[in-house]
Amino acid sequence: MAGWNIGRVRSLATMLLASAFVAGTPGVRADDGANGDGPDILAEERQADAEPLTAPEPSPAQPDAPTAVEEPAPAAAAPEATAEPTDAAVESSAEPLVEVATSHRIRIKLDAAGEIFAPAGRDVPPVRRPIAVDARFDFVQTGSAAAERGVIRRYRDAAADVRVEDAVRTARLPADARTLRATVEGATPTPSLDTGFLTREELDLLETPFDPLLLDRLLPESAPPIGGSWTVPADAVAGLLAIDTVEAGTLDATLVEVSDGRAEVKFSGIIDGAADGVPTHVVVEGTYAAPAAAAGEMRLDAGITNLAVTIQERREASHVAPGFDVEARLTVARTATEERADVADAAAEPAASGNRRRGAGKPSFVWQRDAAGRYDLVHDARWRVIEDGPDGLVMRLVDRGALVAQCSIIALPRAPSLSPPTIAGVERDLERSLAGQFGRLEHSSEATRSDGVRLVRVVATGRADGLPFRWIHAVLTDDDGDRVAVTCTLEDSQEKRFGAADQELVDGIQLPARGESAGKPAGDRETSPDRQARLPQESRTP
Repeated sequence: MAGWNIGRVRSLATMLLASAFVAGTPGVRADDGANGDGPDILAEERQADAEPLTAPEPSPAQPDAPTAVEEPAPAAAAPEATAEPTDAAVESSAEPLVEVATSHRIRIKLDAAGEIFAPAGRDVPPVRRPIAVDARFDFVQTGSAAAERGVIRRYRDAAADVRVEDAVRTARLPADARTLRATVEGATPTPSLDTGFLTREELDLLETPFDPLLLDRLLPESAPPIGGSWTVPADAVAGLLAIDTVEAGTLDATLVEVSDGRAEVKFSGIIDGAADGVPTHVVVEGTYAAPAAAAGEMRLDAGITNLAVTIQERREASHVAPGFDVEARLTVARTATEERADVADAAAEPAASGNRRRGAGKPSFVWQRDAAGRYDLVHDARWRVIEDGPDGLVMRLVDRGALVAQCSIIALPRAPSLSPPTIAGVERDLERSLAGQFGRLEHSSEATRSDGVRLVRVVATGRADGLPFRWIHAVLTDDDGDRVAVTCTLEDSQEKRFGAADQELVDGIQLPARGESAGKPAGDRETSPDRQARLPQESRTP
């Protein structure tokens, strides 16, 4: 087994797991099986991709410094969900939010326990591991002058302790990423930096169910009487639960009490939906408090002040993540404050180690840095990492729940600066590596980027397991001879959907600056399209 790759799990408590397991722990990956000679996208998965379960997913990180490894300790029992958060870190407040308030202090506590699981092969039961998560967040949130610009958040604390069997790790938001912007794309809150990029693990850490940006979508459209009920819209439910779609079930709320200027609401539901193209089953039960007017009516303009909810979710393993079966307890406290969060605060934050990629930040783009510093890249968040180690980076492009392509990026040994790769050499390597699968060369080109990096790109077609495939192989070389090979593999039927994704990926790669080259990577591997163009034989969705 290659290792637990839980860093690609999305939503609920397991969204946080990614941050703690960047390097992986012994166990099982989302897709089991060693790299073999099979094609990149297996026929078994093609049928599932033909009719994805999800609606279009908004295009949504490895921390700058290695996450600290904590000594194993018994997982604390999660507190019972109540109408008001009782955890010391999430103090309950009955103070009504005033209409003029544009800034809030928000504290979130999330505890989860259960198991993660992944396929172990044909006719073999899934491998299961117990898991427990203890996460906490404390930040000031200030609205922007323009609603479409979202809100600014300045985090005092954002951390998660994760235990898998006897291994415990802590994920924490780096100092240089603690002031950020959060916008809602569709029904999904998306954090981003204004002058840089977050890593996947940082994004996963920050994504929680019942995000404060969406809390008020639990409110009714008009003030109900005591005992009155309403149904939360399905798109709001999907956003609150951090899933892609709601296929069946509803989330219903009831006003149970109004007293002392405070309205208490209970809500519950059983939801069947989808995330990352696989089914998920969610059971929700919780309460929240909101200000009430003097007349005893629930106020709809002041927002929710406190929320406590229990969430049970079972999700199947997907193309990019193991499955999980967990129960989580979440509490949120939100109070008005005179304190403000401002993007200018980011300039005063200390720079973390790791040389974060800077530039005009964009939501739904992810920064990935090679552990040895040989390259880094900024890419579309639809690319999901499934393996990252000394042998290279492997990612899969998942679009609307469908597996479109696989890509591998490998740092090659440094080449003499006067002998860069040639089109003929890259063509020869690609044809030799594909052997019996090779059909013909479709296109070859070379170019020099504005930063001086030379690019050789070769496209070949062929057949594997009776299916038509396309291999796109590129080699980037800088003036110091530092080289990176990028290979994307896809079925011909996915060509239109794939578009120019490989070129966008290559454009986002930055080779090390002068004096920072790492030289030969482990194993002294030359370009190996044969290895890069393969998926595990047993890759499949349950």
